[in-house]
Amino acid sequence: MKKRGWKRFLTAFTCMAIVLSMIGSAGAAPAGKNLTILMYHDLTEDPNATNSMTITVDRFRQDMEFLQEFGYTPLLPSDLVEITQGRAQMPDKPVMITFDDGYRSNYDYAYPILMETGMKAAIAVVARNIQPDIAASPSRRSLTWEEAQEMVSSGLVEIGSHTYNLHNPQYGGNNAPDGINGVMRLAGESENAYRLRVGSDLQTSIELIKQYTGQQNVLYFSYPYGAYDGWMPSILRNNGILISTLTNAGQAHPFSSLYNMPRYGIHMDKPVSALLQQTATATPTAAKVSVNGTVTSLPAYNIGGNNYVRVRDVAVLLKDTASGYDVQWNQSTQRVELTSFAPYTPIGTENKPLASGKRTVRSITEPTMADGSLHMVAAYNIDGYTYYKLRSLGDLCGFLVDWEESAHTVVVIA
Repeated sequence: MKKRGWKRFLTAFTCMAIVLSMIGSAGAAPAGKNLTILMYHDLTEDPNATNSMTITVDRFRQDMEFLQEFGYTPLLPSDLVEITQGRAQMPDKPVMITFDDGYRSNYDYAYPILMETGMKAAIAVVARNIQPDIAASPSRRSLTWEEAQEMVSSGLVEIGSHTYNLHNPQYGGNNAPDGINGVMRLAGESENAYRLRVGSDLQTSIELIKQYTGQQNVLYFSYPYGAYDGWMPSILRNNGILISTLTNAGQAHPFSSLYNMPRYGIHMDKPVSALLQQTATATPTAAKVSVNGTVTSLPAYNIGGNNYVRVRDVAVLLKDTASGYDVQWNQSTQRVELTSFAPYTPIGTENKPLASGKRTVRSITEPTMADGSLHMVAAYNIDGYTYYKLRSLGDLCGFLVDWEESAHTVVVIA
């Protein structure tokens, strides 16, 4: 198991009632009303191969870590139907993660990250491109049905339709020169002809998804190119599709309609941490901390019921322990860089008294470098200092954090 995953496992196993849990103040929408829907396509390990439809695996991991750290609840299409039909409650911070097309990278890269972070995703596939393993080319770009079925069986993924074969195959999947894309009606096409052509295509995609994945229902449809046609919604309803999305940016209003919901396209130039940057009220306080049995107090800000402490204050606290870590600030990248099990040299700004009074603060949007790897953790920049939850620092730097309820003390084993 990788270092970060091992630390997360230990922390989750021992910290049953930890006060430093994942709660934050969302910057997006009122609870129970709006929904943030994220749109992804393909992932790559090559930073030079990104484009408007492709981001790096590392960026996707950071996006999912951000959602996990700040307590977002991922919803699948079936969850959303249950909520809007009154059989379940909308969580405080809902998010719907979607992929279009059904790329192989959704299984190779996205699926393991979903498992690591507890996130879930809906993948709308162009069903004609999905082949059984036995027929799949080694150089294929699309999923296989066996991969789709495995992801569905995990409970983390639902497969939706992106049509069977109406993703502009005649133009190699590119935008049509005449502007008639995806399921848009053809020039001069009658409604009956449209319903036969597009309805048959949709039915084929649904039948294949059910046959090969074991899903009892296909509830989700993503419009190719975001190209809407007014004849399409009734076809969707007649085939059991209850949710559809477009590609225009904005908050979705699922209690008004589950059709034609907007999504935020995620690109390399705007990560989820910037899109959903947290705004919160920070109240100065003191965190009672026990390190290997020695109790001390750290200046802290209480944000959303959690105490956030300065990264350098904790480095001083642990510098003579086996789990001491070094802290550096990379001016060019505007990132904190941490090195586990390394000596820390104080710079004189540690443990400064906090300014009195509450203040409005915003979460950092850049990841933290820990031992050469970037991770998106819950953190805020306040008066030029970076404040983390102790649990997050423990995950990154290899010390164990617990909560002693009777003494109202954070227990650090370093």
